[in-house]
Amino acid sequence: MKKVHLCRVNDRHDTSSPSARASRLGRPLVVGLTGGMAAGKSTVARMFKALGAEVWDADAAAKNLYRTDPALREAAIARWGDAVALRDETGRAVDLVRAEVAQRVFHDPAEMAWLEAQVHPAVAREFERWFERIATNTSTSIVVREAAILFESGSHLTCDVVVTVEADEAMRVNRARARAAKSGESVPSVADIRARLNRQWSRELRVAQSDFVLENGVADALMPQVLETFEHLLLRSR
Repeated sequence: MKKVHLCRVNDRHDTSSPSARASRLGRPLVVGLTGGMAAGKSTVARMFKALGAEVWDADAAAKNLYRTDPALREAAIARWGDAVALRDETGRAVDLVRAEVAQRVFHDPAEMAWLEAQVHPAVAREFERWFERIATNTSTSIVVREAAILFESGSHLTCDVVVTVEADEAMRVNRARARAAKSGESVPSVADIRARLNRQWSRELRVAQSDFVLENGVADALMPQVLETFEHLLLRSR
């Protein structure tokens, strides 16, 4: 019988202590969920949701901001020109052209830093608004803040617990290319994917700063790890 690889528990800090529980004042436990690109973070988020957690997707929120936040949109157009503007039939800018934005930031650290300085605070505000609605209007005990750059953006500092999903780099590169092909997108080169991977924290840094580590490789059974982790989270939320 194959041995099941259960989650790794780091216990950086104990949010189940009386003082930690008191600091939350009966509010839901905030679980930061991150991981290397194409490691399986979104799969784990869906599993947590199926188990009863409320899940917020930071990456989706960031993409929506270009459409919903006029100040951010206009700042990007002012910086990079009209080529990044997506306009409606009246000529009004209603969104940004993602491919044009990507072309300007992915290989230019200064431009990426500028964009992140605009986006990260706006995403944080969106999460706070969503969290207040969830905390006020539902009885959920666990909310999951899913973010590819949870650590890089500093969002982990507002989470009670952090979970990272990991897989080896070669597997993540193959998954990222297969995912793009399946969705009908242009399949990125291996070099482009590795460049994106290099903009994230290393596996070693993520693991060191996380409370739970889920391995999602060929030989790893993911669901048992998720179930075990969720049991720990339920205990910490009480």
